[in-house]
Amino acid sequence: MPEKNLAVILERRPTNPLGNEADAIRESLHAPINSPPLDACLGHNDRVAVIVTDNTRACPDERLLPLILKEVESKVPHQNITIIIALGLHEPLSRDSLAKKLGRNIIENYAVRNHDINDTVNIGKTSRGNPVEIYREVAEEDFVVSTGFIEPHFFAGFSGGRKSIAPGVSSRRAICCNHSYKMIADENARAGVLAGNPVHEDMVEQARMARLDFIVNVLLDKNDKITHVVAGDPILAHEKGCQLEKGFASVSLDHEVDITIVTNGGAPLDLDLYQTCKAIDTASQITRRGGIIIVASMCNAGLGPKAFYDLYASSGSPREVLERIQRKEPIGVQWQNQVLARAQLNHEVLLVSSLSQDDVKGMMIQSIASIEAGIEKALSALGEDSEIAVIPEGPHTLPFFPGKR
Repeated sequence: MPEKNLAVILERRPTNPLGNEADAIRESLHAPINSPPLDACLGHNDRVAVIVTDNTRACPDERLLPLILKEVESKVPHQNITIIIALGLHEPLSRDSLAKKLGRNIIENYAVRNHDINDTVNIGKTSRGNPVEIYREVAEEDFVVSTGFIEPHFFAGFSGGRKSIAPGVSSRRAICCNHSYKMIADENARAGVLAGNPVHEDMVEQARMARLDFIVNVLLDKNDKITHVVAGDPILAHEKGCQLEKGFASVSLDHEVDITIVTNGGAPLDLDLYQTCKAIDTASQITRRGGIIIVASMCNAGLGPKAFYDLYASSGSPREVLERIQRKEPIGVQWQNQVLARAQLNHEVLLVSSLSQDDVKGMMIQSIASIEAGIEKALSALGEDSEIAVIPEGPHTLPFFPGKR
């Protein structure tokens, strides 16, 4: 791009990978945060559920699981352990996908289950009146431990921790209530915000009610190497990890820009347009009203859930998308539609991807051949002196204006 147009590049603070991941993970299990060591938490005949992330998350479960399982098996018989994939509303993983995610040794030697949204039990309601309905196999176990990867999350504040339960192993109804229009429209339901965030606080209640006993969460560098491990109490250990992540991810800037160029952080988050809404949301926070967002995301798996596209295909504008969600919820995967439409109210979105032009147009986004083509188009529309910001890792970055957060 023309050098005179580049206003700022927003990048995370660099972090160093751990010298010995295995030692750090073991140490976190032996000296956890606000909890006895993992093995001391277990009874000899306990039935244990180990909840892990699915393949839309970069959590290195293939490196975490063997060490967690070794600790669990020091007290619990092998056959008492079930590994559960926290899918939320995502598609179940095939055996090959499970092997890639967890390692073939794990799937051949342990009971591994995809969470089933149609096999849940109701265990009550949160203080907001939202139902708590979790996968039966989780509800029936004596002890529940989960893995996770902590990064900014565009309406829950941060990923990890309590998200293993809600939405990880919840029913469709419970997820839709937690992800309702009103919850996500709250000004505190934003990336990097936990205090006063209704989505986060409701998830915490659900995790407590579901008896999530112990977590092992990690922070990662851009090469997916572990930089920090937090383990122990599901609430306090997670909060510690979020504090660390906020310190690395937060980047300040003085003012909004005309144009923002952003990616969805590469694989696995750039697998579809549904996930790419995270980058678009990040960019929208620093792009002025009427500005343009240029996003690069491969989307090699397509648009995402059919319902995500269908809501747009049956609407005439982003505003109509939002109005239909308010009128008809729960509807499809409305939260992702809500976040995308909210950004599109104030910004034009240009996308570099592998998607067809028709599919992109159907989402009220303009398909472009390259970032360079997008820059040329944006400068032509907004003026040759327009200011451009670049966010190389959209979902992993927390841009903010000092005094506003």
